[in-house]
Amino acid sequence: MEQLGVGIIGVGTIGRRHAENVAWRLPRARLAAVADANPATARAVAEALGAPRWYASADELAADPDVQAVLVASSAVAHLDGILAAARHGKDVLCEKPITPTLADADRALAAVAAAGVRLEIGFMRRFDPGFAEAKARLEAGEIGTPVLVKATHRNPSLPPSLLPASGAAAMVGGIFVDSAIHDFDQARWLLGDEVVEVHAVAAPVLDPARPQDQALTTLRFARGGLAAVEVSLTCGYGYDVRAEIVGTAGTLFVGDLRASNCGLATAAGLSQRPVVHWLQRFAEAYLLEVESWVERTLGNQPPLITGRDGRAALEIATAAKRSADEGRAVELPPVG
Repeated sequence: MEQLGVGIIGVGTIGRRHAENVAWRLPRARLAAVADANPATARAVAEALGAPRWYASADELAADPDVQAVLVASSAVAHLDGILAAARHGKDVLCEKPITPTLADADRALAAVAAAGVRLEIGFMRRFDPGFAEAKARLEAGEIGTPVLVKATHRNPSLPPSLLPASGAAAMVGGIFVDSAIHDFDQARWLLGDEVVEVHAVAAPVLDPARPQDQALTTLRFARGGLAAVEVSLTCGYGYDVRAEIVGTAGTLFVGDLRASNCGLATAAGLSQRPVVHWLQRFAEAYLLEVESWVERTLGNQPPLITGRDGRAALEIATAAKRSADEGRAVELPPVG
C-alpha cells in the first residue's frame, strides 16, 4: 500500500495530535520527520512516535527527501516560514489556520506555492466534523430551502496561551478575531456558499480591562443577501461550547452539542451533564478526518478541498472584523475576483 511521507513542522499541542494521528491512525501515511523551534520538543516527539528524524527548522525538514508533504502546525507567526520552506522544496502542504497573521503574508504564501506548482490546503477542521459535514450535505440537498442566516456560537473556557498578555502574541496574531473567530467566518462562508461584502464587529475585555478582548460579536453580510451572526467568548468558564444554526426559508439545521456524552445525572439537586472542556476533545474526529482527506488527495494528485484562497478569504474577514471593532464602524470588503 502506497504511503505518504509526512513531515510536521511544530509539534506543540495540535502538532503533537497531528503527529500521533499520522503515526498511529492513518494507514496511508507515515511520520517521516518532525521539526520544532524547540529542539528538545522535536526530539522528544520523534522518539515517542517513532519518527526517524527530527529538526530544529522548517527548511531542514522540508529539504528531507523522505518528506513528501509538509503539515505546518507551528504558531501562526511561523506559518509563512513553513509554507515558504515547503514551496522551496516542491512539497505539498497542509497549514493550520490562519494561513498567516496578515494579508500581506498570505499573498506571499499564495504567490510562493503558485510559483512552485505545489498544493496548499488550510486546516479549517470544522468542515470535516461529522455534524457540520452533515449539515452542509443536507443544506445542499435543499432540506431547509434557501439558506439565509448562520448563527454561530464559539465559547472557550479560558484565554488560550497564545492570547495571554505575557506571550506577546495577541498583537501579532490579531487576537480574538484571527485566533478564534476565523473558524466561524470560514464556516459561515462555506455553509452559505457565498462571499462576505460587509463586516461589523464589536469586542471588549469583559472580565478584566487589562487583558485582551475576550468577547466579540460580528455580523456578516453576504453578496447574495445572506447574513451571519458570530458570537465568540474566550472566557465562558464552563467548557468548550461550539454550536451553529443554519436558518433557511423552509427550516433550520442545528449543529453542535456541549455535552461530553449522552450520559446525564438526575438527583434531588437537579440535572447535570459533563461538558466538553477542550477543543481537541470536541474536534478529535474532525482533525483525524481532515488529515486523512489531505493524505488521500495528495496521493491521488487531487486539488485541495480548502484552498489557500479560502484561507485568505477567512483572514480578510477576520482582519476586517478587527478593524471594525477598533474603528467602531462597518467595513466593506472588495468584490471577489
